[in-house]
Amino acid sequence: MAIRWYIRYIIQDFSQPVLSLIPDIFVSTCVIFVISRLCEKRGVSEKKCIRSRVIWTLFLAYILVVFHTTFFSREAGSRKTVSLILFETWGRSFHMHAMFIENIIMFIPFGVFLPTLFERFRNWRLCVLTGFLCSCSIEISQYITQRGYMQLDDVVTNTVGALLGWAVWRAVRRWRESHVQD
Repeated sequence: MAIRWYIRYIIQDFSQPVLSLIPDIFVSTCVIFVISRLCEKRGVSEKKCIRSRVIWTLFLAYILVVFHTTFFSREAGSRKTVSLILFETWGRSFHMHAMFIENIIMFIPFGVFLPTLFERFRNWRLCVLTGFLCSCSIEISQYITQRGYMQLDDVVTNTVGALLGWAVWRAVRRWRESHVQD
């Protein structure tokens, strides 16, 4: 019963970011196309180029969705609260629990894309540290612009999301490696 409520709130809250995903993918595709045309003469196989363009397009679209969600979906100056109390945002309602979980979900793609695109982030510590620093940057920027509440819970949950994303990337990589060798 409770899971149904969580899923309902998460779907409701993610409807806006999903709607912004379509134009973000279009913008990302255009940017990646232009950049790849400028860098095309590197002698990389066509199959690898296409895969790389798709991953970069999705990563850029993801970044744009995060920016829309964390900054542009709110009025400047509308949020001025700072919360440095751990688990304060967990709250007492299903909707507050769902928002807590959403902050974890929001950074899972970050933890998947970073090691996929950049070899140095295949080290879990560096990937998670980068997720932590990006989350801190978002929270500080939200505080400065007053477009979101600055909350310790957001940093913690985003960092957990980056760790889970890295774990997903690692599991998929190990699975692929084991099936390629067979």
